[in-house]
Amino acid sequence: MNKKFLSAILFGALMVSSTGTFVSCKDYDDDIDEINKELTDLKSKLSDLESKVNAGGAYVTKIESVDGGFKVSVSDGTSYNLTVASAAAGSKVVIDDKTGEISIDDKATGWFATTGEGEEAVDMTPYVKDGYWYLYDKTAKEFVKSEYKAAGNAYAVVANGICTLNIPDADGKMQTIQLPTTSAAITGVQFIDVTSGAVETTPAYALNYGVATKDNAEWDGPKGAITKDQLLVGTIEPLTLQVYPSSADLSNADIKLVGSDGTVAPVKVTATPFEGVITKAASANGLWNLNIRPDETVTDKTIADAFKVETDNYAYALQINGNILTGYASEVTPADKASSADATSLKADDVKYNAKALSSKKVPFGETVTLEFDGTKAYDAYLTPKSASALELAGVTIDGKTMSFTSTEKAAGKTVEFTVNFVNFKGETGTAFDITVNFEGATVDPEAPVAAVKYTATDGVKPIIIDLGTTFTSLSAQTATALAAVAPTWNVISIDGKAVATADQSTANGKFAFAMTQVKYYSDLKADGTPKTEVTDIDNADNLKKVKYAVFAHSDYQATAAPGAYVLNMTFVDGENELKKVVAPVTISVPTFTDLFTKVTSVWNADKTVLNALLVGSADAAAAKQYVMTNAFKSVENSGADWNNLTLTPKQMSISGTPTDVATYTVSGSILAMADALLDANGAVRGNVTVDGTYLVKGKKDLKVEVPAFAVNFMSPFNDAVLNFYKGGKVADLNVTIASNGEGTIAKFEGAAGKEAGLQLVASSEKVAVSNAMTLFGATNDKFTFVVKGEGVPAGATAKLSADGIALEGMTYAPNYSATLEMTVTALNGIKTTITLPMTINKP
Repeated sequence: MNKKFLSAILFGALMVSSTGTFVSCKDYDDDIDEINKELTDLKSKLSDLESKVNAGGAYVTKIESVDGGFKVSVSDGTSYNLTVASAAAGSKVVIDDKTGEISIDDKATGWFATTGEGEEAVDMTPYVKDGYWYLYDKTAKEFVKSEYKAAGNAYAVVANGICTLNIPDADGKMQTIQLPTTSAAITGVQFIDVTSGAVETTPAYALNYGVATKDNAEWDGPKGAITKDQLLVGTIEPLTLQVYPSSADLSNADIKLVGSDGTVAPVKVTATPFEGVITKAASANGLWNLNIRPDETVTDKTIADAFKVETDNYAYALQINGNILTGYASEVTPADKASSADATSLKADDVKYNAKALSSKKVPFGETVTLEFDGTKAYDAYLTPKSASALELAGVTIDGKTMSFTSTEKAAGKTVEFTVNFVNFKGETGTAFDITVNFEGATVDPEAPVAAVKYTATDGVKPIIIDLGTTFTSLSAQTATALAAVAPTWNVISIDGKAVATADQSTANGKFAFAMTQVKYYSDLKADGTPKTEVTDIDNADNLKKVKYAVFAHSDYQATAAPGAYVLNMTFVDGENELKKVVAPVTISVPTFTDLFTKVTSVWNADKTVLNALLVGSADAAAAKQYVMTNAFKSVENSGADWNNLTLTPKQMSISGTPTDVATYTVSGSILAMADALLDANGAVRGNVTVDGTYLVKGKKDLKVEVPAFAVNFMSPFNDAVLNFYKGGKVADLNVTIASNGEGTIAKFEGAAGKEAGLQLVASSEKVAVSNAMTLFGATNDKFTFVVKGEGVPAGATAKLSADGIALEGMTYAPNYSATLEMTVTALNGIKTTITLPMTINKP
């Protein structure tokens, strides 16, 4: 029994309603930080999933509920657990394709997801709202809230060959990701010009036609005998379509041309695999020919206007299996060719192979070859032998009355002649003519794939070593001699599963780590795996047969080098004849940030998510705002990490609703500095600054390593400051004697070792006696202010620095009452820090 599956997954620990509101309070900060990390992991997994589908042609094969979320299995054998640790497994909803009945967690509900009304049934798919499943009630003809509780707000829906994942991001907003569940699901298409390899944005469908002026019962070509007034539609050059993923199958697809008003073009569209090559280096990966023919509704009287709306042609989009996959940019243009048709309208130059003139193109042997003729000059055509004996001797057979022929190995290097018979767009048999076909002259060895290479680009540039195995060492002397006479060329033929067009070849080669010319050949490797013995000349058979390794090496990467899954071809081409091809997959990646740098534990919080950036004092106010990031990270040993290749990006902070720069980063010196806007009017830091950034391997703009975001807590050097009062060489309680005039003194710190007495300020391990001569971290005595507070302290009381310490005035003359000495210091970076010290007031 066929079934569709939905999964609703519990994210209830995160969400309190369907709006995705997060619950957050201080007691749960650690839990929420952990959840945020898990959501970041989810984002990475989903990105990897989408990459596999878009570039690699993979598709989803199964969805299962697991603890904390759900498990997605992929056609390449991998699987992904999309989970949050604090969540539980979700409900599994099964819709029976035959009856439409819904089961939840293997229990029949008596509810139905379809009304049996064809396409309308799609709208009856249950959905999650307010934590419950809403199901369609046939009687009420509306969706109603069921008794079945869904386990949260994230869920997956599998229908019509597409798996739709609905998952909250770190902000609680739902994100939707669509992945195919079969190899036939198409995620994108583009038209390709087979001549240039470029993308065609406005492909044209030219319908060449005429109307027969008389009967031609004797014509027995592929399209059959002709009757007077018959509509004659010429052979139309197919459009070439590239589909994503490349594994998608169009052979049985429902393909239509649809106008923006819903009008369907009166044509039949069929798809056949593309057989040719777009360039010498590119195979037909994911390429299809679209063949367009008018349908039975189009007649000789209606074809001229069949594709028009008012006075202009319709602009059509391509629809495959009900999905519009292109913009409305294509036209179908009927062209009446009867007026130009005569007995000699088709000539030898109008017959080609793979869009190339026969005079300049050799055809392969040992296979079927189809020649094309100019569809604007003839309605139908077929081949006959110029000399039946010559064809037989060459091992060539014409495939009936067609433009195709099949050959054997006997045809290698041979030249044969055919006669082309045609009928024009008036239905008249034209004047037959002869064509000459040249066959390739040597056997093309099969492609030689070699082991895939995985390479990580680092600042300590290492060579890319491609193990060629026995590709050359096993060559016969004859083949080696033939290959040695031809200089091999290297090219990138695809990147991330997409073929490289001829016009893009130079750009694609520039994205590889090293230039194609920077390849050398070796016969062996050292014990450590590095190249050992170079084969310097491979233009003779003996040397070529020694080659076991191709090595790309240089002291630096190309300026436009970029990560990606590359396929390189090493080809030996003699004119039009490709003698040998080596296919070498090389995946180039960049290291992770943690491969390059580690965090210095002492300056980060416990889970290393917040950097405590202690701003060191300086007499220079600008320098006082700086934090040197080399204090926060250290390069991993042997990573070659270069601080000059790192750029950190402090994020703006919203201040009164306006995004504002609150910090800067300077590559030179690796300096992260706070901006004045980070402080509020009271000199307090508004909050932590979020920082991320990029690391460019060897400084190359596309060899980019992302720096995971972290928070920075800018701290004054007085952040840990304390006031200590000494008596007899030891820290003691602060007792101050007030005279009858309300005056008193808190003495400054002084005295011989073991006999110290007085008030001292300690900050960031530095110490200073408290007096009007104090200076610390560039802050002079005018940056320090003191007040005395307490119930017994008059409103007008003052505390001021003096040569002896702190002079108190306006105090109450009374014995033994408590007060607090409060010091506020403004560092040169503008951050204000307040320190307090309890004190007891006495009188003599």
